[in-house]
Amino acid sequence: MEPTTPERRVRVQDPTKLRALAHPLRLRLLRYLLAAGPRTAAQCAEALDDTGSNCSYHLHQLARHGLIERAPAQGANRRDRPWHAAATGLEFLSEPGDEQGRQVTDALTSLELDEVFRSLQHYQQQQHKLPDQWQESATFHNYTLSLTPEELRHLTLTLDAVIRPYLRPVRDGAPGEARPVSLSLQAYPTPEFI
Repeated sequence: MEPTTPERRVRVQDPTKLRALAHPLRLRLLRYLLAAGPRTAAQCAEALDDTGSNCSYHLHQLARHGLIERAPAQGANRRDRPWHAAATGLEFLSEPGDEQGRQVTDALTSLELDEVFRSLQHYQQQQHKLPDQWQESATFHNYTLSLTPEELRHLTLTLDAVIRPYLRPVRDGAPGEARPVSLSLQAYPTPEFI
């Protein structure tokens, strides 16, 4: 595999930053910048079906909290410089015992799940427009495993290590036909058996 850019994951625990992300458009903007790379507010608006002024406002809010930053200026138009994510990935955590932080983290998780579901629905509605090779390579598997907490931790760390070199923000020299691909992995005790 080709060399990659160093990964820089940031653990977000500050309640102010967590609240800044607890907005559906801000979370979508951040996800889009991580998948697409540097983009202007106008490009974000077009991709996310929103207005340029609304995207610009929310991009500035994300930047105010250090979650995104301006990309280096390219070309003559320095006014509409693109934005990019300040890290290659984020982990949302609240401090132990911080009830407000936990509530915000729960709200972020709920927004993230909504976004994953929205993205899956959009894919399902549009998949017929893709070339056959993309339709054949997409997959939806659901497994029910029998694991101890230690085994689950080992499994998720192993899968994470296999996936990380392919992350869009760190993969340099990806083949020309490579596209952003969403991969979701949820692993948790089955609620009916808790």
